[in-house]
Amino acid sequence: MTDYSAPQNSEELSNILRSCNEANRTLEVGGTFSKQSAGGTVFAADTRVSTCNLNQVIAYEPSDLTISVEAGLPYRDLTKILAQNNQFLPLDPPFAENATVGGVIATNGNGPRRRRYGTARDVVIGMKFVTIEGKTIQSGGMVVKNVTGLDMGKLLIGSYGTLAVIAVVNFKVFPIPASQLSVVFSAPTLETLMSIRSIILRGAIQPRAIDLFNTEAASGWQLASTLNLDSYGLAVEVDGSPILIERCQREFEAMTDEHPEVKVYPVAEEESQVLWQKIQETTARLLSSNSDTYVIRLSTLPTRIGAIFEVAETGGRTRPVIIRAGNGVGYIYSFGVKDAEECLAKAQKKELLGVAEYIPVDSKSDFNSWPVVGSDLAIMKRIKNELDPQNLLNRGRLFNRL
Repeated sequence: MTDYSAPQNSEELSNILRSCNEANRTLEVGGTFSKQSAGGTVFAADTRVSTCNLNQVIAYEPSDLTISVEAGLPYRDLTKILAQNNQFLPLDPPFAENATVGGVIATNGNGPRRRRYGTARDVVIGMKFVTIEGKTIQSGGMVVKNVTGLDMGKLLIGSYGTLAVIAVVNFKVFPIPASQLSVVFSAPTLETLMSIRSIILRGAIQPRAIDLFNTEAASGWQLASTLNLDSYGLAVEVDGSPILIERCQREFEAMTDEHPEVKVYPVAEEESQVLWQKIQETTARLLSSNSDTYVIRLSTLPTRIGAIFEVAETGGRTRPVIIRAGNGVGYIYSFGVKDAEECLAKAQKKELLGVAEYIPVDSKSDFNSWPVVGSDLAIMKRIKNELDPQNLLNRGRLFNRL
């Protein structure tokens, strides 16, 4: 029988980990456990530990643009706290309504605005975590600065809780822009939108977010203003002064002079947030609508993102796909194990880095979610062996490799 624990503070968490280590008891650690389909197999553990009671704001300095919170704080609550001071944290993770801060960091959850702000590694400035031996380690602090040397806290980002348990996270945050503009371009061919994308990225005004997608991915976005999309779409968000926004709108609309087949849909400011939330939650929506959904994450150079669409159209089928068009990270939504295996095999042939980020829970143990690993895995195993030599923490959650 699995024991359940929800420690009230870091000291209790430390004691639980220490006692489990001494008794050689396996642990499953999480917040609300909202992403059980993410990562590798969720093996039955001797003890299940939730950080949901570690939900306090430790320190918040709006004037310094920094905040320190416990890992069990709901991400939606963090968003509301920052909004009271006209600030935000630009991670845009999927499952934001149900996730905890620690869960977002442990899975490296991110979204459209990684184009400008990066991922968790770029906004986390400090962390407190607890090792399997019960040792509490502080990494970084509350000062935004560049440092040299090893930042141990960064090792835990994207580790799926396999190395240690995050207790506290410190972030640098950002002011909410005074004005912003979102525009959706639509065209019948991918090549046309790739040309528009290149023009925008070469421009003086760089977007906060720029995502390519097909109509299959956009089918559930339901905005008040109708988007009569052709086969492909390109969503762009810029921010700045009202004068800058007006300039951007003129430049975007003028792009149809050279590409008359392109449709341009300026999105009303009150609807802009809705649009990007729809894009952000595409993964959650498709997973909830079809229990046999596999989310394949592919990475490549931004100049090769057309290859991701080629994988999405493997076998004469067109699967939903969204690509961070400024970074070269794409998400293909496959339905069924054979379909997912076909996509990963095609991605490997095209020399794309691929992993199945979300897999139906019942299929995880038999599915090779990370088929092509590089030399990084050997380093990961060495770190795992140093921090958790008995392999007790979240066994297998890092895509069945750790």
